[in-house]
Amino acid sequence: MRKAVLPVFFFLLCIPALAASANKAIEVGQRVPEFSLPGLEGVPVSFEKDIRGKAPLTLLFFMTTACSACFDELREIDEFVAKNPGKIDVWCVAVDLRGAQTVAPYQQANRFRAKYLIDAKFSLPRACGFTCTPSLAVLDARGLLL
Repeated sequence: MRKAVLPVFFFLLCIPALAASANKAIEVGQRVPEFSLPGLEGVPVSFEKDIRGKAPLTLLFFMTTACSACFDELREIDEFVAKNPGKIDVWCVAVDLRGAQTVAPYQQANRFRAKYLIDAKFSLPRACGFTCTPSLAVLDARGLLL
């Protein structure tokens, strides 16, 4: 009986690994894949055209407006950016399901030094290897994950 269970058990262990390899996240030193997400006004923002290389460092901050930890971390990021003007671009990738309807009032109320993108499907955080918010990806001017 044990011999029959062992191959089934091994197979079940391999399924998540096979699925993960199909959706492999980028690693440190790799370039963030090209993406385009809508900004608060609904206009698409392209990584290659609008974000990459505009500052020595770019922060992609994956957040949701209902997350108090996201708010606290964004406040600290904002203070750090204020002390380093012109050196860091911050892009908040809001994964709020209601999109700009929720994120625009949040941006107006808090006035953080960040630009906002909408990703209700959580596609970009997942591509960068994140599974929750808050999460932060730090990129150099070439678009490489640091």
